[in-house]
Amino acid sequence: MSDDLRKFGGAIPDLYERGMAPVIFAPAAVAVAARVAKLGPGRVLETACGTGQLTRRLAASLPAGTAITATDLSPAMLERATTGLPEGSGVALRPADAQALPFADASFDLVLCQFGVMFFPDRARAMREAARVLGSGGRFLFTTWDGRETNPYAQVAADLVVEATGETGVFGLAYGMTSLDEVRVLAQEAGFTGFRAEVVRLAAPVPDLGLFAAGLLLGNPTATLLHERGLEPETLVPELARRLRGTLGEPATARLQMLVYEAVKP
Repeated sequence: MSDDLRKFGGAIPDLYERGMAPVIFAPAAVAVAARVAKLGPGRVLETACGTGQLTRRLAASLPAGTAITATDLSPAMLERATTGLPEGSGVALRPADAQALPFADASFDLVLCQFGVMFFPDRARAMREAARVLGSGGRFLFTTWDGRETNPYAQVAADLVVEATGETGVFGLAYGMTSLDEVRVLAQEAGFTGFRAEVVRLAAPVPDLGLFAAGLLLGNPTATLLHERGLEPETLVPELARRLRGTLGEPATARLQMLVYEAVKP
């Protein structure tokens, strides 16, 4: 279990949801939910659901009667996801570690993980767990970010964090799982077949650069890293907003590049 995942508490979920999610997680969730709708699964499991950006879109786009279970390791993130779901959505939310899922074998038709696999300390074990809970013919659909060089906002934020702390922190983990061969081997060793990958490029408006900058520094464990180095994250927000303004243009637009993977359980 990653200490970074445990640190998604306190004020982090709110700033994650208000600052980062509208710009980088919501557009990705729309794209992933559209793919899921075409697959038409009857039983869906989402791991590392965070504040529920993808969860809400699944509930809105999948037919009534689809059984959706969304899990996360952080109780604080899961609570934020709960408050964001419309009443009567029918989504079952529960705490769970993607590396040790509390579900029976062959319980689902589709397992989803949006931007979570990179943070799992034992990725191979998480892959095996996804395969275990899938029925024959089931699919594991998951996404990672491509490198920081293809997501300029992340490169700007990482550069500032490195200047302040000497470490990339979360920006190293989140944008560091980019080897197609590495992911293919993980999927194959977990027993998956039919592996395929696709690069997806998106562009998202940034209506409030200050709020986006606050999300990047305060809406994830970067805030903890900065505190540990004796820095107040809030003091760096204006400088990050200034740098983002110079990089994202006018009107400010975030270029996003993610990798979408799909693997089939034989």
